[in-house]
Amino acid sequence: MLDFMAKRLNVQLARLKHCNGNAFMFVDEPGLQFLFSAMAGYGDLKAKGDLDQFFAQVDRPRGIHLCGNPDWDFLLNLDLDVLSLDVYTNAEIFSSYAASVRKFLDRGGVIVWGIVPTGFEAFAQEDTPSLIQRLENVWKVLWSKGVDREQLIAGSMISPATCCLVNPDKERTVDHAFAAVKQMADALRDKYQK
Repeated sequence: MLDFMAKRLNVQLARLKHCNGNAFMFVDEPGLQFLFSAMAGYGDLKAKGDLDQFFAQVDRPRGIHLCGNPDWDFLLNLDLDVLSLDVYTNAEIFSSYAASVRKFLDRGGVIVWGIVPTGFEAFAQEDTPSLIQRLENVWKVLWSKGVDREQLIAGSMISPATCCLVNPDKERTVDHAFAAVKQMADALRDKYQK
């Protein structure tokens, strides 16, 4: 099954790269949050071996997206190029893994900061300045723990926090979230690119 999935990813990535040479793929893996629970019965050595075997077959750049809160040390130390996460929900926990974040960035990794909520209620409580402040608070914690400021900014992208397909306004909140991502990216680029 892993071989089939890797081949399928490579076909999709080749199609995307034909349209845009900067395209990348990441696997959406919600189950990783539960991987290390006592009930899983699936140890970290087996998981790492399986994921290493899988990603060794996937063309670069390759990555994982997840909305949950897994073992961040485990993920940041896999042979990945892109890590996409819901930092809107998991900011405090993720920022405590500064050493692994630094190693990931040192290897040339890119972090996709899922900071814009796509749920109707959460999105309604935020605006661009509040979301920028949330993200910068995470960055400031990481900088205070030795993550290089310029390297972090250079290795960062912004995205919606989650894949929310069920909202009372159908797709409107998700559309607004993507517009907010662009506004945030523009504002952060103006602030940090000198």
